[in-house]
Amino acid sequence: MRIVSVSVMAEEQDRISHLPDDILIRILGLLPTKDVARSSLLSQAWRKLSPFSSLSLLMFQCPDFLESCRKNTDVSSFINAIDSSLRLRPKDVNLARLRLHLDLDDIESESLIDSWIDAALERKVKELDLYLRPRSIAKPYGLPAKIFSTTTITVLSLEQCRLEICGDIDLPALRKLCLRQIRCDEQAIRQLISSCPLIEDLDIASCGGLQKLHVSGLANLHRLEVICCYNLRRIEIDAPSLQHLVYHCGRLPCDMVLTPCEFLRELILHDPHITNDFLQNLDSGFPNLERLEIDSTRLQRIEISHHQLKRLELKLTPLQKEAKLKIDAPNLQSFTYSGYRMPLTSTISSMNTSSLREAEIHFRNYNDYSHFFIPQLKEFFEKSKNCQVINLLIKSKEELIIPRKLRPILSPPVYDIKHLYLRVSYCSRFQYIIDRMLWMCHPQTLSILSGTNVRFLKVLYNKFRNKEENPKCCTSCSIKCWRHYLKDVQIDSDESRLEIDQIIAMPELSQKSTNCKVRFRLKWRSQLL
Repeated sequence: MRIVSVSVMAEEQDRISHLPDDILIRILGLLPTKDVARSSLLSQAWRKLSPFSSLSLLMFQCPDFLESCRKNTDVSSFINAIDSSLRLRPKDVNLARLRLHLDLDDIESESLIDSWIDAALERKVKELDLYLRPRSIAKPYGLPAKIFSTTTITVLSLEQCRLEICGDIDLPALRKLCLRQIRCDEQAIRQLISSCPLIEDLDIASCGGLQKLHVSGLANLHRLEVICCYNLRRIEIDAPSLQHLVYHCGRLPCDMVLTPCEFLRELILHDPHITNDFLQNLDSGFPNLERLEIDSTRLQRIEISHHQLKRLELKLTPLQKEAKLKIDAPNLQSFTYSGYRMPLTSTISSMNTSSLREAEIHFRNYNDYSHFFIPQLKEFFEKSKNCQVINLLIKSKEELIIPRKLRPILSPPVYDIKHLYLRVSYCSRFQYIIDRMLWMCHPQTLSILSGTNVRFLKVLYNKFRNKEENPKCCTSCSIKCWRHYLKDVQIDSDESRLEIDQIIAMPELSQKSTNCKVRFRLKWRSQLL
């Protein structure tokens, strides 16, 4: 009796078998290809379908199919799955996307890959994604000429292949082109780009053979990324519709000629050879720029003036400890600074922060913090009091203590900051960071981000828990420390409380990091009674 009931229940639960084939095909299209191959084990309905021949997306990646031991049987099964899915597919069933991420050591002959690409092209593939890791760096896979004379491809992504143009190029439908670690020269790239006038998205990365890159004649180009082409010496960009530009320099100095563009919205430059003259002309050359990210190791003077800029990110190195910064961006809403010291007070004073809503300051490991650090950081808090969120990330071997001689002359703490986010990855005495931060500002919430050293959170929690109602410190100071102003502390959520309970139970010298954000809600007295 018990066996019969189980059988009936199994039949009732196998509702998949009764779904229409077109719905089953749509479900299969949402699964990784390796799971489609196993689908016949799930239900009788899958067995009636020819899954590979009905799918519009085929994605084959070695790690998905092959076990870590890479047995010969695993490799052969993987190859057979690719071969059968393409060869047995009717030619009148179009293919929307084919992804082949393969290790050529697993393929007996490159002609087999040629046949798979031919099969995809015959089925009018729209998106072709090839990542073919060569047996040796000197012998990458040579792309067949047919790829460059296909009228249906809209997206072409090539990685670790050899690009040699033989004959005419005809890719009239191509909208997105991605070239990564491609062996080629500037002539091949230029011929390919110039023959695809409708390209909207162009991504070129780690193409070591490039020494010159000329991008022009692309009226529809909206997005361009050129990243770590190590031997690139000159890049010329003339794209009137460009909206997003990312450039990461290579090993050598590279001259960048960027024609003014009124539609550019985002500009990300990681280049030690950027000049201050270039930055000063941003407003006139790119009047609608909204996001600017600068990572330059040599600039000692950075002047940025732009009335439409909404997001600014600056990354400085130890070589720029004395760099002079001047920022005039009245509509700035988000400011991120990463470096080894606080920007000069004059920089903070010159910032128009009336529109600022979010700020992030990341102090990297640096052992030469002067007494000027505290007033500058305090002034930044005062200038940023309209911010909804302030993120402060500290990684320092030094204790950034408020010197006693500064305490009598410090202005009152900043009360208008709503949310302060803090991540502390390293410090030998965490209590001083806590005292310093809460001396300078009294946020409504204090969030300790994931990745913070658990010892810091433990010290913070104990300080809050053991706070005296009437502290006896700071008797000679007109501006008292945070202990005198803090009225109440609450842990914000059950998740935060659980994280704290787990940390409290850890050994005292644990060097682990927090797994999730812990938030405290703080109530402050506006003045001492």
